[in-house]
Amino acid sequence: MRTLLVAAAALALAGCSTDPRPLVPDTAQGPASYVCYNSAAASPEEVRAIAERQCGKSGLGVAGLIGQAFTPFRCGILTPSVAAFQCGYASTWAAPLPPLQPVPTPAQ
Repeated sequence: MRTLLVAAAALALAGCSTDPRPLVPDTAQGPASYVCYNSAAASPEEVRAIAERQCGKSGLGVAGLIGQAFTPFRCGILTPSVAAFQCGYASTWAAPLPPLQPVPTPAQ
């Protein structure tokens, strides 16, 4: 029985990855890119690059950072953080996007 449980757990985790991955819902302001990532394994540049690719599929760039959150039940245990980016056209006079901040995890 124990061997069966270990095998099931191994198969369940085989499809998991700590690589950032996109979720692409729309917002009231238009397309957005939500990127699930592991803050210990992914760099801010990797997360932004995924957002740029996702927004680029709509012919847009990243207009700004909407926010970040710790969401292990939405994004998964291995990629528990999410960064939300608004797709659109950033103003040429606007400041660059703020750096991603570490997302606090709840106390265990």
